[in-house]
Amino acid sequence: MDYRTASAFYAEQLKIALEVHRHAYALTQLSQVTKAGVGEEHKSKLKKAFEPAKTLMQRLDEGQFRIAVVGLEKAGKSTFVNAWLGCDLLPAKQERCTFTTTQIYSVKDGQERLETLPKSVSSFEEYLSELKEQELNGSESAKETAKKDLEVISDNSPTLNEVVAEGCRTFPILNKLEDIKPELTKYVADERYAHAMREARLYTKDLAAVDGVVFFDVPGLNSGLSKHIEETKSILADCDAIIMVQSNTITLVAHEQKVVEYAKDPYMSISDKLFVFWGRIDTQPNKTTLNKNFQKVIDEWSKFGVPEKRIVKGSAGAHLVLLGYPIDQVGERSKVLRNMREITELENEEDIKQETGIVELQQKIQHYLDHERTALLKSRCDEMMQDIIGAADEIYQLVKQRYPEDPQAAQRLQADNRNKLWSHWWGKRWNQIEAEVITKFDERKSKFEQLGLEDEGLQKFKSRYELLVKAEMQKLPSREETKRQEIFVRSSSKGFNPDVANAMWRVSLFEDVNEMLKSMSKGMAFELQTESEKIVNELRDLLWGSDQVKNELIPNIPQYLKDLERSLNTLFLRFVRPITELLIFAPLGSSPREKMRDKLGADIEIIDNYYTGDEPAFERVGRYVNHGASLLLDKNKRINVLGSGAEKILGSGASIAKMLIKTHPLGRLGLPIIEGISETIVENFSEKLANKQDSDNSIDEQSLVIQEVEADLQAFEHYLLHGIFAAAGFQAFCLQELESLKDNFLKDACSWDAVARNEWEKGNDLLLKELPAELQKQEFDTLVSDKLKQLGISLGKVKPSLY
Repeated sequence: MDYRTASAFYAEQLKIALEVHRHAYALTQLSQVTKAGVGEEHKSKLKKAFEPAKTLMQRLDEGQFRIAVVGLEKAGKSTFVNAWLGCDLLPAKQERCTFTTTQIYSVKDGQERLETLPKSVSSFEEYLSELKEQELNGSESAKETAKKDLEVISDNSPTLNEVVAEGCRTFPILNKLEDIKPELTKYVADERYAHAMREARLYTKDLAAVDGVVFFDVPGLNSGLSKHIEETKSILADCDAIIMVQSNTITLVAHEQKVVEYAKDPYMSISDKLFVFWGRIDTQPNKTTLNKNFQKVIDEWSKFGVPEKRIVKGSAGAHLVLLGYPIDQVGERSKVLRNMREITELENEEDIKQETGIVELQQKIQHYLDHERTALLKSRCDEMMQDIIGAADEIYQLVKQRYPEDPQAAQRLQADNRNKLWSHWWGKRWNQIEAEVITKFDERKSKFEQLGLEDEGLQKFKSRYELLVKAEMQKLPSREETKRQEIFVRSSSKGFNPDVANAMWRVSLFEDVNEMLKSMSKGMAFELQTESEKIVNELRDLLWGSDQVKNELIPNIPQYLKDLERSLNTLFLRFVRPITELLIFAPLGSSPREKMRDKLGADIEIIDNYYTGDEPAFERVGRYVNHGASLLLDKNKRINVLGSGAEKILGSGASIAKMLIKTHPLGRLGLPIIEGISETIVENFSEKLANKQDSDNSIDEQSLVIQEVEADLQAFEHYLLHGIFAAAGFQAFCLQELESLKDNFLKDACSWDAVARNEWEKGNDLLLKELPAELQKQEFDTLVSDKLKQLGISLGKVKPSLY
């Protein structure tokens, strides 16, 4: 396979390998693949081959074979290139004359030309900035060079700006290369213009007998300008062969040794691509010295692995002079011919021309181009592709063991794994939640039942009940003076009749009380709903604030409130109706009152059992129903009915007695008013009342009715506060409702699993903080499978022999 065929083949193969690299590299950037065993060694292998493969592929694609001509400043690089071309074309003089890279392309006849490519405005400004930085911080020689360059640029800014402004130019070569020497010298060596140049490109048929060869004549290795150093590094790293033009020194200076460092290639040794031209042999004193020194040069380069066959001695300047080109710095033709005869010991001028080394090196390069470079290209490309393809295939196989190549299969697998992981996590987490809920409710129940203390929420409920009782009792419509007087008037068409007025007023109050009980049921239902919502919020917090908790436990709050109201009203009616009928509906001592007392005896006993007050007069409902307010006001009756221990007013009965005496007509007529629980009760209250009525007809019969009914209303309120609440089991009902919320919460872990999953899918931050890393995100990651599939497709395009 010739080189042209080989380069086309390997350009295509490298494109495939680089496509494989692209997909393999993209796969290695995913953190997930480390779990599959993809490590830094795989990434390093890919990285090692990428840049060399990329640059080589581009050169092959462009059909270029790049040869870099390097050396120190004034080592004779330009003279060497001129000698190679067989004409005095590139500027060569004692002072620095190469300010930019000159690229020389081998082309067919008729395509010869010179192209000049100046710097852009921005790159020229960067160049100036770099020179200024070098002037400040460079080495002494670099500072001096930068200073001189800046002075030249300042002095010649018009011409330099003109070069930048004119842009790229093309100069055709009509006859011979020397025709474009003025333009080439201007743009490459004339500092008035050359500082503005990026590069010059010379297209000639005289470079080589092979198309596509490109010479790069780069600025000196020791130019001191970091831009030139970076440019040299880039060219040496991206070339196929190197010609090192070494001056007549023997030991390599540091900058010359840099060639070996810059030209390092992991897929080609320095011995495979480096040629050395040891020049200016015409300055050697004799052949013996020449041969001795040349052997030293050979030995010096052998330290770097460069074989003797790649080293040529000669003189580019002598070659040009003997071709008829006057080179002032080399000397006259006769002198050059004489010196060459002395060191070669040859007489024939044609034989001497062969000893200038140019023809010999051209032959070596031509042999390299015709024979060696194809084998080297094959070896180099095969190694690159083996590294890329081998590393990529290993990455592919490792990742494929853990991830499916099909994204849909990956999604199913991830879903299965995530579901398993979720179920395992949720099972443990639910056990914790369940235990926390049970513990909280047990502590609340224990506090209420075992320690005899009231739960805070239940205490609020009871306080709310007491406030409702007091407020609702005070605003009974028929208890207001205007309404009461209206009833009294309607009952007195034929004169005021206390019994009729009493009965009519009580009927109206009975209706008001029934409405009051409904209102209280609603108020207590609202209070219980508030407490329930508090419990629900606590349970919601256990499920990371999910609003679904309330929807599951109390799906319809208005309906829940109605249900509570209905339940509480039922409890009220069950236990408060007997008291209402006995104390409100019928007057004291009336036949209906006595009949209802006998009828409701069993219900009355229940209330007696739950009485929590401290007034003996109220300990038995039936007893108070029989005697009324006299049990609070008449000392003798208290002793006769309640026993001698009740002769003093005790507890809450004192406040009721004080109110009754204040409102009683006898109180307004001089009856002593009790000031505290230690004061003596009025003795023989009933007798004094009868005597007073006989002696003083001014006592208001309406006031007597008011006193009796108010006494029953006060007693009714007292029973609501100190008997009905406990008898109706309101606290037990509250506990039952709260326990019901707990039981509903705990009975179905599956429902809360679904709720928790919903929160997971919504990305609830509180939940995500608790989840393991594998469950932090709900979305399925098919990126690995997508990229794995792409890598598999690209690997399928590679020939099996490259694995």
